[in-house]
Amino acid sequence: MFSLTRCRRASAPRVGERMRFAELPDDILILILSACHVDDLLTLRQTSRRARSLISEYTNTIAPSVARTTFPQNHNLLAHRPLRYTVQWLEDLIPRQLAAILVDRHRIAHDFTQQRYGIPAEDTYGDELRARIANGWRVLRRLADIAKTVHSSSAPDTWWPASEFSLRLMCPSRKLEQSRQKEDAILKRRLAYIESIPLQDAKDYKLMFMLLSSSFRTSISNIGEDHKPWVFDWGSGIDGQRLFRKGNSWLSWFVLAEGPDLFWKQWWTLPHNSPSARHYIRDRAVDVWARTPRRLADHQRDHARKIQEAVNNSADVCTDFVSVNPIPYFTQYAECRLARWKGGMLPAKETMSHVPFHVEFRCPEELVQQHKLFLQGKQAANTKHVEARG
Repeated sequence: MFSLTRCRRASAPRVGERMRFAELPDDILILILSACHVDDLLTLRQTSRRARSLISEYTNTIAPSVARTTFPQNHNLLAHRPLRYTVQWLEDLIPRQLAAILVDRHRIAHDFTQQRYGIPAEDTYGDELRARIANGWRVLRRLADIAKTVHSSSAPDTWWPASEFSLRLMCPSRKLEQSRQKEDAILKRRLAYIESIPLQDAKDYKLMFMLLSSSFRTSISNIGEDHKPWVFDWGSGIDGQRLFRKGNSWLSWFVLAEGPDLFWKQWWTLPHNSPSARHYIRDRAVDVWARTPRRLADHQRDHARKIQEAVNNSADVCTDFVSVNPIPYFTQYAECRLARWKGGMLPAKETMSHVPFHVEFRCPEELVQQHKLFLQGKQAANTKHVEARG
């Protein structure tokens, strides 16, 4: 495999002599660029003027190869070829793939009915829903970029007079106030953006966020010290998904701050079998939370709630909840799937079973105790049933 930074010069008179990436012949560079994953290609495009020039000139050759390298099994994702390949087309594969994963992995199975919520990524039936979810990811990207812009354009000295520099170093309350002011600036820009977006964008974002809440889980099987607790809100996550959807969880703010990259890394770019990938989102959230003063966290949580309220208003959720409810898509697909099965049609190929979709937290102790009581009651009922039959 070629290195992105250095490669052996095969034609050099001395074996083992190495040359810089930028000094390689064009044809070799094009081969290397074509074998990159999309993230590596986008990084090279930003860091190497030569790579940027070649990518621009040979996009029609490089882009489809990079797409196949990054998404080797996702034929439906790449089925619709553009009239002209562009870097923007490559970048847009990321929200589209995140949408495919979210729609595919959003599943609830019941042993007694084998009911499944979720549409396989390779089933074209889910294309309409995936398109809306992808648009929701794009809105999240813009909301996250607003925060990055504020932080990058706000040098520390711009928030306080230069004469107060030494005081700021000594006074944590000054740093807290500086952080609060930045969050206020971010909120103001985000609210203005939400107010400006089309109705459909607001609906698609709300729909995506509704589905995204299902990735955060405090399953009854998550017991013991190996599972980190939900420390961000009251109740240890007992009502975490609902709090997240409403923006009442600190995790809602965290996702707004991190954007789609958070899920792109855990779901796709990190090695799927490594523990660090399976718990990437959880561990990063816990780490950021631990370094955030509680007063600032409360401020951030309040801002997340205001963002969700603004989205609800822009999406007309109160009068048209059906348009942001994902369940009808899945119930209609269940009917289609049954009809296909009766007609002898094979199900769509499964390609997302390896994705570490869930963000796992420790099950709250209250739920553990309730589950124990349920099992004890069930066992007692079975015992009485056996005794009655005997």
